Amino acid sequence: MTVTLHLPPDVERALLSEADAQGLSPSELLSQMVVSRVGASQESPTALPVPEDGVPVLRTGQPLSVEVVDEVLEAVRTEREQSILGLTN
Repeated sequence: MTVTLHLPPDVERALLSEADAQGLSPSELLSQMVVSRVGASQESPTALPVPEDGVPVLRTGQPLSVEVVDEVLEAVRTEREQSILGLTN
């Protein structure tokens, strides 16, 4: 799909700046923003992750269970421990 946007100059400058900061083209940044917005509004776990501050974020519109949070934290801690001990590449 091709869309033409007419943005106020200050909004255009902000968009260009944000795209540059993330290493994306303005088109890529807008595409990610739209996918994120549509995915979140559909509350679909199949939405694509969108980088936020360099971290991929998946918005589903649903809260995470305690079990999922605990599992992710344990995986991060294990990976960090192995890295500190020099057990990973």
